[in-house]
Amino acid sequence: MTIKISPFNGLRPIKRLAHSIVSSSFDNLSEKEIKKASKNISWNFLNILSPETFFPSHSKKQLTNYVRGYLKSMLDNQILVQDDQPSFYIYKLSKDSKTQYGVIASVDINLRSKKYILPHEKTFTIKENAILKNIQATKTQVGPVYLTYENKNNLKKIFQKYTRIKPEYFFTSSGDTKHSLWIVNKQRDIKFISLQLSQIKKLYIADGHHRFAAISKLFNKTKIKNKNIKSVPLLAALFDQASVKILSYNRLIKLKKNNSIEVLNSINDNFNDLKLSKFKKPFKKGEVMLFICNKWYSFNLLNSNSRKNLAHETDIDLINQLIVNKICRINKSEYKKYVNYLPGKFEHKELEKRVRKNEANIAFFVCPMTMHEIMSISNREATVPQKSTFFDPKLIDGLVNLKMKL
Repeated sequence: MTIKISPFNGLRPIKRLAHSIVSSSFDNLSEKEIKKASKNISWNFLNILSPETFFPSHSKKQLTNYVRGYLKSMLDNQILVQDDQPSFYIYKLSKDSKTQYGVIASVDINLRSKKYILPHEKTFTIKENAILKNIQATKTQVGPVYLTYENKNNLKKIFQKYTRIKPEYFFTSSGDTKHSLWIVNKQRDIKFISLQLSQIKKLYIADGHHRFAAISKLFNKTKIKNKNIKSVPLLAALFDQASVKILSYNRLIKLKKNNSIEVLNSINDNFNDLKLSKFKKPFKKGEVMLFICNKWYSFNLLNSNSRKNLAHETDIDLINQLIVNKICRINKSEYKKYVNYLPGKFEHKELEKRVRKNEANIAFFVCPMTMHEIMSISNREATVPQKSTFFDPKLIDGLVNLKMKL
């Protein structure tokens, strides 16, 4: 089965305004961060991606009209331009000492997509529908889904060719991530990239599960209206899985009662290797650091006294089942109230600070999942709890967008 991955006529911001128009992926921004990022800026894609942040009292119809009108204004004012020729886009991300290269392309979504584009996280229907409405209103996909694949091609050759020349765009986003983009529209190079990408058998979703779900829904709705429709395009950024960096997604728990000592004693009873420890970042599956009663403790989730054969479950699953649910007595339906999340880009000191400020009673610093784990979970059509993985660095939204014919 061949996955159809194609060049497309990208819709891009004009160069002189690109750095202010694009945005960090809105999925990873709080309401406060969204407002701050767009403050005093005339044009910014966050107005399209998260209109409810700016107009909380607007009805759904008003929000739909707003995003449609906002994109039209960007086009009318020539803030955005569409490429004349179908193109691939080479995307380089650099942060700290790490650099990764990918290709932004159009991936066909059709009746067979779920067999070769594999998720690892569950999604919220309400969020899927909000993204779908946004796409239907603007007829545009803003920001790509982050896909990874097992490297069996020779794209390195084309990356080397293009990165020797000046990129079309280059700027630094929040978090000191450097973004570079090259446009590939020469037929010879397009054919070469297409040939290399045609060797991919499976794609794994790193970030953008809700966007993928929204486009899948769009295909199903379009297919009902027109049975001749074979597919709809998905805007995607494809990266070799070996180049992908995954950080932990750590937990902050607010207890229903102020009973931290009781919880600590219960954890000690349930795990036979709990010990007082200086903070040491976990590097192996099962290893976890616990901050409680103003002290750090280490233990291994796989050494549970109450359950055996836990190696096939993720560390976050085990924390949820064995500690949050069982010991803290917090049900899954209550997570929104009592559980908070902090990605591994923040050091352990940030967890300490939040517990000491009484934002939480206990904190867990966990070992990051590996790409091998994620692929294994995806291949068996299983999922992990939300906020289990944090891919770093994050892609930018609005740099290359896909205009749809709906």
